[in-house]
Amino acid sequence: MRTMNFWLLFVAMLCGMGSGMATINNISQIGESLGYTSVQRSTLVSLWSIWNFLGRFGAGYVSDIFLHRRGWERPLFNTLTLATMAAGHIIIGLGFTGSLYLGSVLIGVCYGSQWSLMPTIASEIFGVLHMGTIFNTIAVASPVGSYIFSVRVIGYIYDKESSGKGNLCSGSHCFMISFFVLAGVCLFGSLVALVLFMKTRRLYKIVVLRRLQNSGRG
Repeated sequence: MRTMNFWLLFVAMLCGMGSGMATINNISQIGESLGYTSVQRSTLVSLWSIWNFLGRFGAGYVSDIFLHRRGWERPLFNTLTLATMAAGHIIIGLGFTGSLYLGSVLIGVCYGSQWSLMPTIASEIFGVLHMGTIFNTIAVASPVGSYIFSVRVIGYIYDKESSGKGNLCSGSHCFMISFFVLAGVCLFGSLVALVLFMKTRRLYKIVVLRRLQNSGRG
């Protein structure tokens, strides 16, 4: 926690994991405001688990291939997934027909990717001696980000936009501003991850890639 690399990774995860959790926490209510049926809303929640799994598996597999074969440092994939996540938030915010399905696919896959990339990046930058402590400390970013973005952003703006009976809101305007804010948050997180990528390039070339080459020879 005394290093800049730790806080860069933490902030990037706060943006990605927090905005992803805020999306799944509110996905049913978003669907309701856009006129989705209860069956469609339940389907969206179920499909989220699939996209989440594909992101966790795919990000680890793809980043391994590019790291071993091309020498592409893993924080670069963190940058790319956060930028893609921003696109998913923008799509949901636009509120066109099917936007929630398309946006949830992008956000779900990228959210799962964060959980795959974060522990691997942490182990490569900080080592595995205190991996349990480091991993769970960075993982605090998920509930912290979820509270900030679910309650202080989405919940607050929804209450401002609601005017119907029981403070219910109907229409794309209910969540448009919120998801544009989340898109901005993910773009900021992508820039933070890019800074981490630039700061750790030398570390990856000197330590991580050399370690992989030596293990390959063995």
